[in-house]
Amino acid sequence: WKEGRPIPSFTSPGENQCNYRLVIRLLPSGEKEEVLAVGLACSECFSGPRLAKLLQPGFEYERQVMEDMMAGNFAAPLSIHTSAGVPAALSGFIDTLGPLLPWKTAEENLDWCVSLQLEGASAVWAGIDMLLQVSILSTGNKRRKMVAVGAQSYHGPPSTSFGGKSPLWHKNYQLKYPVPEAGVPFDEEELLAKYSAFLETHADEIGVMLFEPQWGSSQTGLVWPKDLLKKYISMAKEKGIKILCDEILCGLGRHGQGTLFLSEAWGLDPDCFTFGKAIGGGAFPLSGAILKSGRDVLGGQGRSVMQSHTFAGSSARALMTGQEVLKEITEYMPSIAKLGEEMKVITDYLTSLADGMLSFQGHGLMWGCLFTHNGMHKEEGLRSKAITTFRKHCESIGIIPYFVPVGGFMVTPCYDTDVGTIYEIGEKLEEAISLTMKEIGWKSQEAAVTVARPMPEEIVVDVDPSIANVKAPPVDDAICNTAFHVYKTCTTCSSFVCPDKRQRFLRTTSA
Repeated sequence: WKEGRPIPSFTSPGENQCNYRLVIRLLPSGEKEEVLAVGLACSECFSGPRLAKLLQPGFEYERQVMEDMMAGNFAAPLSIHTSAGVPAALSGFIDTLGPLLPWKTAEENLDWCVSLQLEGASAVWAGIDMLLQVSILSTGNKRRKMVAVGAQSYHGPPSTSFGGKSPLWHKNYQLKYPVPEAGVPFDEEELLAKYSAFLETHADEIGVMLFEPQWGSSQTGLVWPKDLLKKYISMAKEKGIKILCDEILCGLGRHGQGTLFLSEAWGLDPDCFTFGKAIGGGAFPLSGAILKSGRDVLGGQGRSVMQSHTFAGSSARALMTGQEVLKEITEYMPSIAKLGEEMKVITDYLTSLADGMLSFQGHGLMWGCLFTHNGMHKEEGLRSKAITTFRKHCESIGIIPYFVPVGGFMVTPCYDTDVGTIYEIGEKLEEAISLTMKEIGWKSQEAAVTVARPMPEEIVVDVDPSIANVKAPPVDDAICNTAFHVYKTCTTCSSFVCPDKRQRFLRTTSA
């Protein structure tokens, strides 16, 4: 452990049990405790036996390498610098990635390419590198080198990466454009007018504009309004600006829209996009930037990517795991969408329960919660106290969301989480929220100053009647034959979630 912080040691129940995200934490005292990990910043997507299956090919590869080396024989490389070659696993990874891209590469005859990196910030740098190089080589215009980022954005460590924060020095190479802000109401026409004015002033110097279709830690999982985002991108393209969609967090199917990347599901058609984090299974660092078109321009001029380093795309095991992850994700996309519907029911319930103290936002298996600035929270000291109190209760209850600096947390379960665990997450968060409200004496904006608002016996939640009907309580523990049952996300039988537990979150009337 470091600085008194516990070391997580992951474990998993057997294949026939439901809960896949139990964690055994080793505390500084030497004691162990069992907790439920629900955050981890989208760094993982599978767990337990499924993760073992994805790691197995690379594990066997490394076992053979070790046997060959110990016997004094020639051995295949575990990692190789690009000056000497590339891992043999690279071709398999690219062959698996190609059909999943958000463009119809074969039909459009696109000369796409990928720059492999280790982590998200480098992947964003790599995407910008390729877009600017291709633009300059194609047009001869060397003036358009600025990068535009959202006023609220995060694309890596803020001191050295692109993004809305600049803690150490002013970033002379970037400009910030206006965006929606989590928890703050906005007028769409007014925001578009500000964005239009920004483009009129700066478009001629901007080469690349970065977008996060769903924000991560900088806006606690806020999802762009789809039509507004498409309008933003269209207006930028009309000015000749190249678009990079940063999908380090929300990509790889996590968004729940049935495609690998949200850019494809929403028809954003970016010039480049990034991927990372969970692509390595949570075990190996791997990320990348994929350029829609421009490989021939770069190759024809004898140019290569400038954003590269010793270990970029060099790990055989990372690439082998990445290939297996890509193949597995496609099988789970319907299940991710299903769990996303359940998460919406739960988060709507929790938002109503919190009575203005906090609110949730997100989709698929990427949700965020922001402590509001309403009521008592207009005083920042009281808001900070609420966050600290909530975090304390999460620790005592045994749940680990991903707390973020803007004053909230994120919930990003693994794709193979069963529906029962999804509702266990909801119950634990409900307990932590209720304890926090009681301890701080939460008063909403409408509550009397001297009297704390009583907790309602029933919570008003606006639930789509069709969803409630489809997900009616099971009868006599019947076993069904749906695909959702195979992936343990079925709600038409009681094999994975208690009907009473689930129905409690589906309440639609108040007592």
